[in-house]
Amino acid sequence: MLSLTDAELVEERAGDPLLTLTRAQETDLPASAKISHVVAAGDYRQAVAEARRLTGASGRVARAELPIVLEPESASQIADAWLFETWAARERALFKLPPSALAVEPGDMVSIAAGEASLLVRVTEIGERGLREVEGVGIDPEVYVAPVPRPRDVEEGGLVFDGVPVIAFLDLPLLRGDEPAEAGYVAAFQLPWPGGVALYGSPEDVGFELRTRVTAPAVMGVTLDDLPSGPLAVLDRAARVRVEIGSGTLASVTRAQLLAGANAAAIRNDDGGWEVIQFETATLVGDLTYELSGLLRGQGGTEREMRDPVPAGAPFVLLGSEVARVGLTAGEVGLPLRWRYGPVTRDIADRSYASATHAFTGRGLAPLSPAHVRSERASDGDLTLSWTRRTRIGGDNWEAADVPLSEETERYEIDILDGASVVRTILSAAPSCSYAAAEQTADFGGPQGAISIAIHQMSAARGRGTPKFATV
Repeated sequence: MLSLTDAELVEERAGDPLLTLTRAQETDLPASAKISHVVAAGDYRQAVAEARRLTGASGRVARAELPIVLEPESASQIADAWLFETWAARERALFKLPPSALAVEPGDMVSIAAGEASLLVRVTEIGERGLREVEGVGIDPEVYVAPVPRPRDVEEGGLVFDGVPVIAFLDLPLLRGDEPAEAGYVAAFQLPWPGGVALYGSPEDVGFELRTRVTAPAVMGVTLDDLPSGPLAVLDRAARVRVEIGSGTLASVTRAQLLAGANAAAIRNDDGGWEVIQFETATLVGDLTYELSGLLRGQGGTEREMRDPVPAGAPFVLLGSEVARVGLTAGEVGLPLRWRYGPVTRDIADRSYASATHAFTGRGLAPLSPAHVRSERASDGDLTLSWTRRTRIGGDNWEAADVPLSEETERYEIDILDGASVVRTILSAAPSCSYAAAEQTADFGGPQGAISIAIHQMSAARGRGTPKFATV
């Protein structure tokens, strides 16, 4: 190793710096390094050795697949050296030496003492232009003498993989109104984050096409408490639910932010439907565990998904910008598609990719349930029903006399219920209908004092919308 001082460095022109140092951004460097290799023992199975930095803001992963046989201890030491050598080499040095300094060659380690600072670099390039222009990268010899880590266990008879992302397919309503109504959504999470998750789709097990990329990990978790059915259109001050997330944070918002749409999240019920909720307060009560309160339930017309209590253990997804949109054609709505998903840096055939089958329902096409159901009974027993129409799109204009229709035509189907059975369906082209006394007699044997109904607004693309159940 050669030692240089600032007195031995030269400048080409007066005023030029003797030594120029640059440092790479932390976010451009890997947070972990994974090396795939063949295990020397145990029938030459494949394994993965991983080294990871415990601090830093980077989420990148460096990967290498070595077609060589290694002991687990050796593979772990190589992964450690590779990762920490990359971080040591983030420092780059540029300096000039006189033509007489022929002893310095590429590959040499050079210690430079400039003032009170000292830097150890490995020479990578030398340019000859009279003066010798030398480039080098920082080096830390301690990287190569690190203690050997404990070998990781390899299960007998199986392969060791480095994991696949966890994803959630989301059928969501229109939350802002400017989204494509047919679209589906997907959220993904993996630790460490692989830099992005690619989602490929196909109607069969071949011919997969890239449908979307998830560029950031979503805040995902599970509920720790049973979530009862809640009130609609009012702030639920009584219900509280704890949520344990995999990473990230949840935060409280002001009342104005809440009413403007902040802190929207989706919780999946036992039937696979996603209820959209909002929460005003998030209180940290444990490691990655929050208690949510000040709830708005059944948002976006998802009140049907909360009709029954949701037991603890339900999937939870924060509906932030990390949730990616999946573009669908009208013909793909309701079609069970095959999906392949995995790190964007890997090929679709790589073992880090997983498969799933899911049919997006085009939830954004479904009309919302009507509101304010009323009834008026005539002296002859005829019953007149009326209600107020809601809209999927453009319903926040308080100055308009009525909300936009958002459908091709205005049509309704009203089911007359006897318990869970439908005894009659009435069609209507206006937000009202009549249920005559003679029809009541035919359905129930006589006029009824109370009748259970379900009102559906109709969509040309989706059919029945979310029902409004009422007893009149």
